[in-house]
Amino acid sequence: MSSKLVLLSVLRSTLSTLSETSNGVHPPLAVYSSALSALEARLESHSQSLHKSSSVIQSRYRGIKTRSTLKSQNDAAKILQSRHRTSLAKSRVSAIKSERQTEQLNDGARKIQKSFRGKKGRESFKETRLKVDQENAAVKIQAVHRGRNGRKSILQTSPPVEELEEDIELLNQSAVKIQSRIRSKSVQLSNTRRTSAVLKLQSAERGRSARSSHLKTKAEYTSARLLQSRVRGASGRREARQKQRMLALKPLDSTLKIGDIVEARLKGSRIYCEGIIIGRSGSGSGSAILDEWDVDFGDGDIQEHVPIGNIRKKINWDDMEIGDHVKVPLPGFKRLMGDAVIESCDWVNGSLSYTVKFDDGEILSSVSPESIVKSASKRTLAIIRWKKGGNLIKAAAAFGDKKWGTYRRMSVTETSPRGKRRGSKELLKQVAREQGKDLVMKNKEGGLGGVVFGEIPSQMKV
Repeated sequence: MSSKLVLLSVLRSTLSTLSETSNGVHPPLAVYSSALSALEARLESHSQSLHKSSSVIQSRYRGIKTRSTLKSQNDAAKILQSRHRTSLAKSRVSAIKSERQTEQLNDGARKIQKSFRGKKGRESFKETRLKVDQENAAVKIQAVHRGRNGRKSILQTSPPVEELEEDIELLNQSAVKIQSRIRSKSVQLSNTRRTSAVLKLQSAERGRSARSSHLKTKAEYTSARLLQSRVRGASGRREARQKQRMLALKPLDSTLKIGDIVEARLKGSRIYCEGIIIGRSGSGSGSAILDEWDVDFGDGDIQEHVPIGNIRKKINWDDMEIGDHVKVPLPGFKRLMGDAVIESCDWVNGSLSYTVKFDDGEILSSVSPESIVKSASKRTLAIIRWKKGGNLIKAAAAFGDKKWGTYRRMSVTETSPRGKRRGSKELLKQVAREQGKDLVMKNKEGGLGGVVFGEIPSQMKV
């Protein structure tokens, strides 16, 4: 390929010299030059294709070479690993065989030792048995010999019969004395046993009688205490009724005014609930005019002609409390903005100031009492939430769900826009849809005024 390129370069140089000498006289030189340029282009493209093919061949060769080397290396590694595994397996097998052989040898040795010890023990037992038999036989022989010798000596040295009779009488007398003493001792023992048994029975009877008398006195004491507690409860209830009658007859209270927060007794019951005085009314004529007020218990529940004896004042409407809803002007403006809640109160330079929080989370501090207008009391809001929560609990309890308490009757109904009375199911759906989630969240935060889901408050068990 390089020789062809050299030849082409030589031809081009000769053509260039001819063209210079001819000065355009020979027109075929231009054709030759164009043919040479085309030939050079073909040679260059051919050289490039050859270069590419050579690079492809080299890359494939290198790939084949690397794959073959990798394959040979993998085969060698597999062979080494298989040999290593076989050597490990052989070593483990040999170790297991050696362990089994040692165990078998130990078992055989133990069996041999056991049989040897048994044989040795049996032989020693036989020897000791023979010795014992020999000793027993010798003892028997000696005893027989001694008995025979003793009887011979007794016969030789025995006294006459009269002396033997006297000895027998003495022995009988001594036996009678011994028997009489034994009888006296047995009688004494039986008497002591009888006395101890009698003492035990008497002590058990005394304990039983003492316990029964103690139980009787305890029962009498508990019954007397119950009677006393009932009497005290009846007297306390009587005094409370008398106090209520006295309160119903007390004179006009000039301190009450419209807007005050009070505790008023509900009509037809003894329960006192918080509300707001919204008006003053009276009944009767002449000097017998009764002082009565109209109280709003929240959520549209208004009770008219409540006697002053059934009203207990809590706070004035103008008194501010933490948690009250107020309207406050922003700094630099005169227009009242709401709705804000009183967060805290402080004394600044000898004067009272409040810190309020708006619905959007903005906090305004150092607000003077003169610029605050009270819009709702936290007490009345708690009452409204309490009643809504009570309605929800009553509606749920009306279906007989044990998780909601023991209240089973539906005492709360509502009039629909069409004029029909809606029962417990529709009321439950409406209340749960409108206030359910809000009531549950406020109940978790402790804002329902003591209402706990799962049980009915004592004020609601009518």
